[in-house]
Amino acid sequence: MPIIYGGVSAPSTTSAGDGSNLPALQGKQGELLASELHGKYYTQNYRGNVYYSATAVAGVTLSVYSATSYTGHALWNPAGSGKNLVLIRAVATTVTVGAAMAALGFVVQTGVGSALGTAAPISAFTQVTATRGPANFSQLVAGQGNSVALVGSAATLTSASTLFIPCGVSASTGAITTQQTAIGVSEYFDGSIIIPPGTLFAWAQSIADAGTWNCSFHWEETPL
Repeated sequence: MPIIYGGVSAPSTTSAGDGSNLPALQGKQGELLASELHGKYYTQNYRGNVYYSATAVAGVTLSVYSATSYTGHALWNPAGSGKNLVLIRAVATTVTVGAAMAALGFVVQTGVGSALGTAAPISAFTQVTATRGPANFSQLVAGQGNSVALVGSAATLTSASTLFIPCGVSASTGAITTQQTAIGVSEYFDGSIIIPPGTLFAWAQSIADAGTWNCSFHWEETPL
């Protein structure tokens, strides 16, 4: 196996000239130090492996964490897809404020297979088609394209999903009568969450509320 050797030292105080052949710079634990030429996901996006999804302009009502009649914004990686969905970012902003609001978060359900059916984990799924597609608009502005993921605004689940993590925003559960406050949150997963085949991942909230939200996901699709 080839071995790359470098040197452990502080960064140079001078710039090297074009055509210089210098050893790679390493940190105190032997790690290779590098700076990015482009944005972190540029190469994968350029190659057509990064995708986005969003709700319609009118927004959606988010279900509570334990709902089996789900509404909101959900990402389904069907079994047999051959790809992992690696989350980059998720965003939610209020469209209309309800009478009571509480914590936002994400629910997950594993073992959901790839097909709809009466006895299946997912018996109904309303797909989002117009507001999704590759994040590289030179390929396709909207539509599933080569993505293996299914995106939905509603689903009927055989069993309740499980709260995975809360996101970094919450609001008072008291009645909102004199002031309506818009809320927005961006969760940067940066590849720290992987949705494998046969898994459903979705926005949800802690209590039932009639307020509506614009939600989105960005993700990278990588081979297993």
